[in-house]
Amino acid sequence: MTTELLQKMNIDKSNWALVKFGDVVFEPKENMKDASAEGILHVVGLEHIDSGDIHLRKSASIEDSTTFTKKFKKFDVLFGRRRAYLKKAAQASFDGICSGDITVFRAKENVLPEILPFIVNNDNFFDYAVKHSAGGLSPRVKFRDLEEYKFLLPSKEEQKEIAKLLWAMDEVIEKEKENRDKYNIFYQRYLFDTVSGKVSKNRWREYVFGELGNTFGGLTGKTKDDFGIGAPFVTYMNVFSNTKINPNQVEYVKIDKGENQNELRYGDILLTGSSETPHEVGMSSVVLDNLKGFYLNSFCFGFRLHDFKTLLPEYARYLMRGNEVRTFMSLRAQGSTRFNLSKTIVRTKLKVRLPKINEQKEIVLKLEKFEDNLISFQIKIESSQSLQKSIINQIF
Repeated sequence: MTTELLQKMNIDKSNWALVKFGDVVFEPKENMKDASAEGILHVVGLEHIDSGDIHLRKSASIEDSTTFTKKFKKFDVLFGRRRAYLKKAAQASFDGICSGDITVFRAKENVLPEILPFIVNNDNFFDYAVKHSAGGLSPRVKFRDLEEYKFLLPSKEEQKEIAKLLWAMDEVIEKEKENRDKYNIFYQRYLFDTVSGKVSKNRWREYVFGELGNTFGGLTGKTKDDFGIGAPFVTYMNVFSNTKINPNQVEYVKIDKGENQNELRYGDILLTGSSETPHEVGMSSVVLDNLKGFYLNSFCFGFRLHDFKTLLPEYARYLMRGNEVRTFMSLRAQGSTRFNLSKTIVRTKLKVRLPKINEQKEIVLKLEKFEDNLISFQIKIESSQSLQKSIINQIF
């Protein structure tokens, strides 16, 4: 499909010049001396560059404490030279300073700045960068190695036409993302209003969480020698990242005799009980599949409902991610370097307001429809991104 599209675009590479990256791009060596005098407002670290995104969307304020001094300008491409496999390379829309783990690329006279992010954001370039990286845990690649990367470069007139096409495709993707984000805001508002009872005219009953069930702990006392074989073991990130447990995101652990009292069951509500930041504590996921023989990570704990006559598991996955419950969890996280959430606090202090079961079912159906629509948005975006990536790979 992409080859046919390239043919329709009349892209003929027979007259393109084989160049080295260093022939068309240089690394400016400019350092900040006085942020106020130089009007610098933005500070960029690796965490501000999103993998696979050509746009630099985030930065910190110069008012925040920083040791960075490396300067970049608008239209430069900021390339994450540490762990190049993360594919971080974004074009700046503002001037600023950046981390030493970022290499600044600036276009020379023979290449247009608007086409530079596409030259960098292709699999061939990233593969080359990874291959020439050095180091153990945090491999880094140097600009002098990247200078030797070779590719075909069109004339500046052709660069203009190709850049125009690629940015038009990017605009379509950005519009699709904007539509998804607007819909997601609407979904989040509806989610908050429903699980809090604000859209209901009925009188909902309030429960202390412990009235609905009991807490249980995850596996403890495991060493690295216990992992790799045995029973499926629900990970911390599985609980943290999903509102319902994904049976495919598990590890395996050896279970000793007498440890099977906490096998997971349908309807169990699992929570992150320990984390490095308070806002990550108490994130929840609900077991909605038959996970007989599955166990829980020790950094998490579970809540087992007495029955499903008061709270449906399908409704619980929305309730537990609602603003009111999330606020309760983060405010009660205790610690300094690591934060923990007490099972007793959740059982005795958390209060939830619940509608009748029939209303819970109706709310779940509406929220699932929202989710289906969001998935459709995401599939459309990923399809457009895949097409864009294929074309970039074939052009450069």
